[in-house]
Amino acid sequence: MPITTVGILSYSYHNSFESGRMTLERLLNRVKELGLKSVEWVHGPWFTPDSFDENEARRIKRLADEMGIKCRVAGFAPLLAEGERVKDMLKMVDVQLETTKIFEAPVLRFDGMLSTEIRINGPKPLNVCLNNLRRVVERGEKTGVVIALEDHMDFGLKEFKFFLNEIRSPYLKVTFDTGNLLPLFEDPLKFAEELLEHIVDVHFKGIEHVFTHCGALQTGCPPEHSVINLDAILNVLSHASQEVSLHIEVMARDEEMEDRLVESYVKFLRKRLPKLL
Repeated sequence: MPITTVGILSYSYHNSFESGRMTLERLLNRVKELGLKSVEWVHGPWFTPDSFDENEARRIKRLADEMGIKCRVAGFAPLLAEGERVKDMLKMVDVQLETTKIFEAPVLRFDGMLSTEIRINGPKPLNVCLNNLRRVVERGEKTGVVIALEDHMDFGLKEFKFFLNEIRSPYLKVTFDTGNLLPLFEDPLKFAEELLEHIVDVHFKGIEHVFTHCGALQTGCPPEHSVINLDAILNVLSHASQEVSLHIEVMARDEEMEDRLVESYVKFLRKRLPKLL
């Protein structure tokens, strides 16, 4: 059973963070209440040079240690950067790597932020992205941190194979988001099967389609309602030879839905991973 850690991605409570109801401390307490052992931070003052707060990062690390909770960092930087923007991109990466070391995490989940600049399924300047990703991986190698590139509604299976083939480094791995491939019209199960040996982090979510007056809306849902076969994905991951961490990520439409959705995934995983939960 290579899934060694089950936790929550802080984005599961994004609405609550936005309203101020959820805080970093409250999320750690929620993780503990649910019997989980890990949190992956999307929220917190540690992602850019302007926002980085080392004292806050160390305070949260101490609190997590007291609770027996591991911390990971969800980093990002624009791989489309060119010219002078490359320096700014690398400064962001340096801050995220520093935070990763503070949290004593072996992996930095990395999002190239392409979905904010490139139309989904549009053309991608892969050579620009490759050159920048190579720089990011080199920085990870120097600090002893694995860069786990996420499929973030931008890169699909073909692009991932290209990057992994061109950057043959043990410091480049994959963060597999089970729900982010559907907008690319790609099969998450096939992605998991073909990249299994590279996956070290999983954002675990189900997706359903709600039909509205303006068409089908893709949204989060309880695992039993998902159009993605989450059981089949767990079965594939069970055959990995490397350790894999799994973080629940729900896409709730409002604050009231967040806890219910998270709890539905904890219940689902407790039945399937009884040794971990």
